[in-house]
Amino acid sequence: MTLERIGLPGVGVSHLLTTRDGERLGIVARPDGGRDIAFYDPAEPDRVARSVVLGPDEAHLVADVLHATVTLDHVDGPAQPASGVQAVRIRVPAGSAFTDRPLATPHGVEVVAVIRGTRVLPHPDPTLKLLPDDVLIAVGGSPALARLHDLLAAPC
Repeated sequence: MTLERIGLPGVGVSHLLTTRDGERLGIVARPDGGRDIAFYDPAEPDRVARSVVLGPDEAHLVADVLHATVTLDHVDGPAQPASGVQAVRIRVPAGSAFTDRPLATPHGVEVVAVIRGTRVLPHPDPTLKLLPDDVLIAVGGSPALARLHDLLAAPC
């Protein structure tokens, strides 16, 4: 994929993406946090076929969907995946019902660290209030980790 950034004075920054298949997508990042998404016509790559305007909150939610990935890091040794124990990273999305609320986990999950920006907060206190973009490092069984993920993903 190629990415071309173009400053648009008074408007924002245009990001033109071209996939390896030649599909083109444009995103204009406005100073107010909103985003305009343009879908280019495959037959005429310089013509916008359709566009969508997103408000700042909508743009943030779309970014969360694109970024929402649970990464499983299996631990070598006694806690093999076969034992049902996994270590995962779960990002707190913008608009989560748990934003600005104390860290609470379902039974069967232990949050061993929170990554906040460039800081790592090991062994977080249960009173730690979660912020958007915090990344929880949690250990537990698959069903309990799935419950935690679903809780954090629930909108306000």
